[in-house]
Amino acid sequence: MNVGDEITRMLAGSIPMKLKVTEITEDRIICGGWEFDKKTGAEIDDDLGWGPPTPDEPNKMTGSFIKMPSVTYVQVEAEPAPCSGCGFMKCQC
Repeated sequence: MNVGDEITRMLAGSIPMKLKVTEITEDRIICGGWEFDKKTGAEIDDDLGWGPPTPDEPNKMTGSFIKMPSVTYVQVEAEPAPCSGCGFMKCQC
């Protein structure tokens, strides 16, 4: 990845947004006003508390990420849930 490359930010994990890489540092990929972790692609936003998990904050989350060239992404379907009324997988209400 190089400055000037076009990348895809996945807003909320599902809405693609094209961005241009404007700077690359030792640990971040910067696209204008957006910063991403160079290793994981997780969006870093200190105001929102977003970023990749760390040893000090293993449950840290992010709301968006960039697709990393070295990662293969797959669509994961949500597991079916039982009906909230009757509790059966196939509604009996």
